[in-house]
Amino acid sequence: MIRLADVLIAHTDTTAAEAFASRLSHNGYHAVIAESLDQAIGAVRSGHLDLIIIGRTAMAPVAFADAFRSQPDCADIPIVFAATTVDAGMVQDALAAGIDDVITWTCDDVELFARLRPLVRLATMHAELDQRDLVARAMGVMAAPSAGQADAAHPSILVVGNDADGMAAIFQDIARIVSTQNLYDAEGLLEKQNFDAAILCAGGEGAAFLAFSSQVRNNPRLFNLPLVMVLEKPETMPAAYRHGVSRAIVRPIALDLFRASVMTLVRRQQLRWAIRSALVDSLKGPTKDDLTGLYGRDFLDRYLESRLNIALTHQRHLAVVFFAIPNIDGVRSQFGDDAAQHLTQQLGQWIAGLLRAEDVTAVYGKNEFCVVLPDTPLIEAEVVMHRIAGVLAYTDFAVREVYQPIKVWVQVGCTDARSGDTLDGLVARARAKMD
Repeated sequence: MIRLADVLIAHTDTTAAEAFASRLSHNGYHAVIAESLDQAIGAVRSGHLDLIIIGRTAMAPVAFADAFRSQPDCADIPIVFAATTVDAGMVQDALAAGIDDVITWTCDDVELFARLRPLVRLATMHAELDQRDLVARAMGVMAAPSAGQADAAHPSILVVGNDADGMAAIFQDIARIVSTQNLYDAEGLLEKQNFDAAILCAGGEGAAFLAFSSQVRNNPRLFNLPLVMVLEKPETMPAAYRHGVSRAIVRPIALDLFRASVMTLVRRQQLRWAIRSALVDSLKGPTKDDLTGLYGRDFLDRYLESRLNIALTHQRHLAVVFFAIPNIDGVRSQFGDDAAQHLTQQLGQWIAGLLRAEDVTAVYGKNEFCVVLPDTPLIEAEVVMHRIAGVLAYTDFAVREVYQPIKVWVQVGCTDARSGDTLDGLVARARAKMD
């Protein structure tokens, strides 16, 4: 059975741990249970792990987390504390210790998986960094081996809504705050600059803020942006999480808990920026296609074979998408090689720009691009494929020395890794679906 994530639950209450593992299993997560630190470390060394949830153990939670992360093969695994109740002191201690989140065992499934999914994706980013580094080094490129540590010294936070000024005052001593009262201005600000988090004060405009949250989640550049929504009523929390909110906070606000929760998300986002920068470090020299600036075919073949082996070994999702733009040849015939090359460059950059940092975009052949989406189910990959194809098809491209807009038509094909697949078989199946 394909897994969305591999999770370890460290908890001495086996009955409670098994009940929690069952909740995870019903949502596509595979969970194992450890009662001690040695068992937890052993589970990592015997297989793949995306996330560890620490409950009650013989050690204090922070001490357990510190000892776990002191092991090199455990250092990048996101850690969540789980408790019966959560208070400000617990979240502040977790923030100081570098813990990724603190949850209650009894939080409902909507909130639980809204909070776990970004951490699983963070684990995917770490794994992707390792994979690209291995392939790049085999090709003679010394890429950054790790993302280093996130530096939350000067975070940037966007605050939106009627209470924007009041919310901004809570964080002005620890962050650079940009505030606006309306969503239209907020959208423009998000397009112009990078933020480490956004706080949305929904007030009486809940529907508009929910739509805004969904819009942010569907934007590839903002896909991971932490969104904290301040609500008036607790019954609106599930809707907020379903629309992509990272954390829903109900008034009256406990200020210390609120600050610590937001800063935990800020640190996570800054870590993502660091990983994103490190990922790009593998794109140079022999790994790079000179014309487009994307990964080249040699890198793609090596990387995809490695990714396929991981997907089959650990029962993980892996999707592959192909884009072919046949009328590049028509542009070449009518306007020359330079025009065709400039169009090809733009197409490659547009495709890459509409994807997440952990997705690989490479040149496959003449007028053809391949995208690899790790840990992504086929149905999600197909949505991405059609969205990108639609954007390309409806864009008027401006090409050097061509004094008219250029339109393209796009052929697409998509598949996922299946038991017994080989590299050639996987690629052939995806390309055979191009229409």
